[in-house]
Amino acid sequence: MPSVRVLETVGGGNPLPEAEPLPGNYQGMAQRRGGIESRILRVLRRPLADGAVVALASVFALGTLSAPAQSSRTDIRVGALLSITGAGSSLGNTSRAALEVAVKRLNHQLKNAHVTLDIVDTGQDPDRAKAGFDKLAGEGVKLIIGPQSSSEVAAIMDAANQRGVLVVSQGSTASSLGIPNDMIFRFVPTDHVEGRATVDLIKNDGKKTIVPLWRNDRGNQGLADSVRAAATAEGITVTDGFSYAPNTTDFGAALQAVAQQVAKAGGDTAVYLAGFEEVADVLAAAGSVQGLDQATWYGGDGSAQAKQLVDDAQAVAFAEKTGSFPSPLVALPKGAENRHHALLKQITRRAKATVDAFGLAAYDAVRVGVRALVAAGANADAAALRSAFTNAADDYKGITGKIELDQNGDRASAPYAFWSICFKKSPAWHRTGTWTPGADPTGPGRTTVTGCPKTKT
Repeated sequence: MPSVRVLETVGGGNPLPEAEPLPGNYQGMAQRRGGIESRILRVLRRPLADGAVVALASVFALGTLSAPAQSSRTDIRVGALLSITGAGSSLGNTSRAALEVAVKRLNHQLKNAHVTLDIVDTGQDPDRAKAGFDKLAGEGVKLIIGPQSSSEVAAIMDAANQRGVLVVSQGSTASSLGIPNDMIFRFVPTDHVEGRATVDLIKNDGKKTIVPLWRNDRGNQGLADSVRAAATAEGITVTDGFSYAPNTTDFGAALQAVAQQVAKAGGDTAVYLAGFEEVADVLAAAGSVQGLDQATWYGGDGSAQAKQLVDDAQAVAFAEKTGSFPSPLVALPKGAENRHHALLKQITRRAKATVDAFGLAAYDAVRVGVRALVAAGANADAAALRSAFTNAADDYKGITGKIELDQNGDRASAPYAFWSICFKKSPAWHRTGTWTPGADPTGPGRTTVTGCPKTKT
């Protein structure tokens, strides 16, 4: 059985191509000792041969353990619900690359055990995510990492609880999905933390009013709500704003509404735009609406580092005029890029794009997931699976740093980096600031701003 399989796309769309073979050679485990479960657990507690430890959130693996008849090999099945196409495809494809690299490395490490990765493209559509969940869970999968958006997680939440299947997302941030003792885990902080980081930057820039504009889905609604709450607590005025439907292609009405609110607010105004790759079309259209270039524009994690934005000349021109569109992403811990340089380079080369901490959550997730499945055993019930996963994840040191879960099974906090669209030789995303949480992760943190690199004249 191949290590990576692409299942027939569920709920529409075209099947994905099979993954290309990974470059490079990796050493296997040392000698066999003891039973298969203890052997797997020993390996997963150790760093890889090149020093790479396991990564996180977002993303998306499903796993089951089974022992085929007449064979001593243990098969560990891992699946993925990824947005390979459509909205969220930037994160979906970097997450896919991270998972493929992780599975390849695991299979070079483990003796008498084999990890198989099954990928389903959800297109970030909740109905397709639910169909993919039903297919994989119906085949006996007990651990699903992913999907990456909050709307998709909400669509499968009840089924996960009813079937006793663990769900671990690397990208869902909606605080409304944080429920204790359910089957949903998330390896990224909720919108309460990201909202605070965003407001701290806006306040640091001296803005007095925020006009929110957001895609009307579970995750981006949560971000807009959290920005509103954090800003209000800081004495910053937040207008009614405007939300647009996920299938919107003409943003004229949304932008006119925002323009009216910007004009009424006067100076020192920020526009907070939370969406996915369609944000490129929003920025491109905003350039032709009078008055919108008088505000400074800020983004959310759903569009940060998206290639579509820097590939659109009109979006780049508007971003350049309105503050470079700084947008937050969970940041890697200090020193991680140097420690894991070879691994990050490999994933980035495979994805043909820069992988961020949300995408690297997939790498951590598959390692933690396999540990939990082995510890719980093939016949574990929902409570045992949940307990095993909590134990495996707690204080786990992955690429994205030490994992600490809150009472709802979500990552308690993390530092953030702000990424902006900067023009040097060509438009590109550059890291232009950081945010470090305080003792209370939803309270004020420490913000630093470096800005875009200077263009040589």
